[in-house]
Amino acid sequence: MPETGLDPCFILHTRKYRDTSLLVDVLSREQGRYTLVARGARSKKPKFQLQLFSPVLVSVFGRGELKTARSIEASGPGYQLSGPNLLIGMYVNELLYRLVGKFDPCPLVFERYPQLLQALQGEAQPLAQLRQFEIELLADLGYGISFHVESETGDAIKPDHRYHFLVEDGFRYLSPDQSSHNAIAGRDLLSIAAGSIDSSADRVAKRIIRQSVDHLLGGKPLHSRRLFTP
Repeated sequence: MPETGLDPCFILHTRKYRDTSLLVDVLSREQGRYTLVARGARSKKPKFQLQLFSPVLVSVFGRGELKTARSIEASGPGYQLSGPNLLIGMYVNELLYRLVGKFDPCPLVFERYPQLLQALQGEAQPLAQLRQFEIELLADLGYGISFHVESETGDAIKPDHRYHFLVEDGFRYLSPDQSSHNAIAGRDLLSIAAGSIDSSADRVAKRIIRQSVDHLLGGKPLHSRRLFTP
């Protein structure tokens, strides 16, 4: 069976497989997300050391979509997340597992992922970095959101106007006589567009991202939200 070269990856998720093995979901720079079998990973003397949020070099063999690991070697220190930031990391990993296509190259996502992990390792809930990562991930998947433009007219968002959000469309202007319990202040959209996400803009970004993600998932829930609502 053909063998691949060493593939730089991050470990996203592991789960039991047969008696002593694990299924390992990885994020690869060149091949996107894929799953491999780590034989003997649950034996008394495991062949592989598999830690979430760890950069590894992977060598696999096999002809089908489900490859078998020949080697999984650490390529650097793993990121140590704890407390709420560990739950954020688990959410991000599930987001990548659920949204990134199998064997769909995603070099930009791969580059940004460790930058977010570094922030999660070093800061108390770096929500601005999380929102930026989510927004850029949606854009990479073809669902970019234009936070500075009104979708119907193409006019620039105005800070003193109100808008409402439509998935796969964007932001529509709300006239003064229109009411909406989900009305969004233009100043918050411009803050998000500029990457200056304060607490008010974070609440807006969180709602917009959740609507978009739920749409992409077809209403299927993210399991990590049971532990943490990002």
